[in-house]
Amino acid sequence: MNQASSAPSNQQVLYRKWRPRRFEDVVGQTPVVTTLRNAVASGHPAHAYLFTGPRGTGKTSTGRIMAKAVNCAAPVDGEPDDRCPSCLAYDAGQALDLIELDAASNRGIDEIRDLRESAGYAPSSGRFKIYLIDEVHMLTDAAFNALLKTLEEPPPHVIFILATTEPHRIPATITSRCQRFDFRRHQMPDIVAQLAKIAAGEGIDVEEGGFALIARQATGSLRDAVNLLDQLAAYHGDQLDLDSVRAGLGLVVDSGAAALARAAIARDMKAGLSLLATARDDGVEIRAFMREVVSTLRSVLLLKAGAGEHLALSDAEADELRALAADAAVADVVAALEAFGQLDFAGDAYDSLPAEIAFATLASGPAASRAPAAAQPAPAPQAAVASPERGAPPARAAQPAPRADAPPSRAPARDGAPASAPPSRTPRAPERPPQRERPMRTAAAVPARAAFVPPDAGEATEELQALRARWDEIRDQARKLHFRAAALLNTAYPKTIEGDQVVLGFRFPNHVDMVREAEGGRVLAAIGEAVSTAIGRTVRVEPVLWEELQNGAPAPARQTSGGHLVDEARKLGAVPVDD
Repeated sequence: MNQASSAPSNQQVLYRKWRPRRFEDVVGQTPVVTTLRNAVASGHPAHAYLFTGPRGTGKTSTGRIMAKAVNCAAPVDGEPDDRCPSCLAYDAGQALDLIELDAASNRGIDEIRDLRESAGYAPSSGRFKIYLIDEVHMLTDAAFNALLKTLEEPPPHVIFILATTEPHRIPATITSRCQRFDFRRHQMPDIVAQLAKIAAGEGIDVEEGGFALIARQATGSLRDAVNLLDQLAAYHGDQLDLDSVRAGLGLVVDSGAAALARAAIARDMKAGLSLLATARDDGVEIRAFMREVVSTLRSVLLLKAGAGEHLALSDAEADELRALAADAAVADVVAALEAFGQLDFAGDAYDSLPAEIAFATLASGPAASRAPAAAQPAPAPQAAVASPERGAPPARAAQPAPRADAPPSRAPARDGAPASAPPSRTPRAPERPPQRERPMRTAAAVPARAAFVPPDAGEATEELQALRARWDEIRDQARKLHFRAAALLNTAYPKTIEGDQVVLGFRFPNHVDMVREAEGGRVLAAIGEAVSTAIGRTVRVEPVLWEELQNGAPAPARQTSGGHLVDEARKLGAVPVDD
């Protein structure tokens, strides 16, 4: 990359001194520069371009190179030759045919009217007059309307280059009249390579891993990365070790971020709050500290997922993170990322309270890694057709007693003989071959099941009775919130309501543990939301073992339909029974 010759090097910041002067110098935007270079080489550039993308990705610099190339006297394969008077004028910032307009400060209709009037004049020396409008989304609606006609049919000697970081704010009528190019964020390897090139040219010695720290802080903006390198060199001199880079960037030692990440994964409240208190007392910027913690947790998650090749880590960092990932559960890492990923410091980057609240909330919740591995949810009792008694040979189904309004049955009788058909004027359909049927007890053969009576029915309050009456509805709602919640509730029944706490009794102890710890507490949260909705106020659900349910009748089975087969069986008079 060529250095500017218009001013002494000690009077220019690095990002201006190392600004790209040719298409080949633009970093990380190969599709864009290739297309523009081909347009210049063909001699027929478009009349309007729209450059979009995040800050520091080269939009304005590429626009200047485009203006320089189209007015070059002898371009070579679309690249300016850097020797003709026009190129020298552009490099010196003295080109009269490049008009740059900052739409953030010139956003009104009057400025655009002046632009329209000046566009009618011929270029001063080159072939084209180029209007480079930066942050074009800041123009007012009236200014966009004034620009529209000129942009659609500009004079043949005018090229518009519009640059913006917010393309969604530009009217579609403007976008449709431009060739749009999207500049992407720079990848870390590209930023690291460019920083190394600039440091070598400036005589700055940076310890291995320092460029990666700078690139990570720049978040895809090459200009920000070069500015950070310039700032570090101005403060610490030409010899930058990792400690100097971390101190200059406002970062804490990586071991501190790794230690807090380890405490978050382990839900160790004492260790986590102690680390945050130490960072606060040392004057560390907590917002930057938590950003490093989130970055560490993200790296651990990628390593757990087998995607560690996408991480730009030194050998020491990789070894430390692999050791941390070896003892971590994916669910715990995800929970920590959710807790810290959207922290709001309300403008005070040094306030540790938001981070402490987030960590305490995380640590007080159930850890997914501590859920019993062997515990599995019991299958939900099906309100379906009863199966034969264990050990007994399967019996054929008894023919249900006909009802007055029931249609005539064509099913074979119990002894296999064809059932007699009622008198009918229509021809009788041919008999279907006998089919093996699922055993079913009829309403006459099986007495109606007695209603479930809880052990403490005499002590139930009106609110508890109302809750029990809506138990099927609660299970339906819980199923919508989490697929495992309804299955676990099939062995549960409301036991007591005390203030804002609802105690649910379960038949089996392992179901109590699963409700408490499964899915990182999401199952319990789904049950609590369903119960709260039914009661009409927010309550906390406490699952407990209700031993009386084991000795007496089971929890009331669902009385709703178990599928289309059960519905048809009900129509014939069958009653679902338990195994």
